[in-house]
Amino acid sequence: MASVLGDTTCSIHAERQSAARCPSCRKFYCRECITEHEGRLTCSTCLAVAQTPELPVERDRRIQLMPIVQVIVAVLVCWLVLYLTGRTLGDIPDEFHDGAIWE
Repeated sequence: MASVLGDTTCSIHAERQSAARCPSCRKFYCRECITEHEGRLTCSTCLAVAQTPELPVERDRRIQLMPIVQVIVAVLVCWLVLYLTGRTLGDIPDEFHDGAIWE
């Protein structure tokens, strides 16, 4: 490996000898272009890609629509409960309200 590093130059600075190879992109870099992150050497490009969160567009749209769907479902459930309560109270016979059943 040392002979391979000694024969290569930095991918960014062509006049400098390479000091390390990025394990992600497999390119060679000089001492100034390579950095250590979480115990391993990496280039700045791969470090930036690794630190950006990846969120698919479709999932992001679903997350934005979820509160709207939840509100619609909640309104429908409340309406259904109130509708069924009204139907139940409407089905009670008139004699019950007149007090004829209690006598």
